[in-house]
Amino acid sequence: MEIRIVCRGDYKCRTLASWIREVLDILSSEFSEDVEIREEHSDELIEPEVYVESELVLVGLPGEEGYLIEVLKHAVESLRKTR
Repeated sequence: MEIRIVCRGDYKCRTLASWIREVLDILSSEFSEDVEIREEHSDELIEPEVYVESELVLVGLPGEEGYLIEVLKHAVESLRKTR
């Protein structure tokens, strides 16, 4: 599974990427699947975007890591239902 972060490379981008790296083990173990993180920089975006596979699942920096985990878990579960 691939999680892709597209952002400007600013504070929000670095924070979001750091949070995702911190929860990577949780997601990998919960879904029994390897998770790869890819970062792309775009000066055209104001808010960071997070994609699971090719699906946009989050725009902006959530207020806390817990919300981020829930968004990612929900996205993975939804993708698994469509496979």
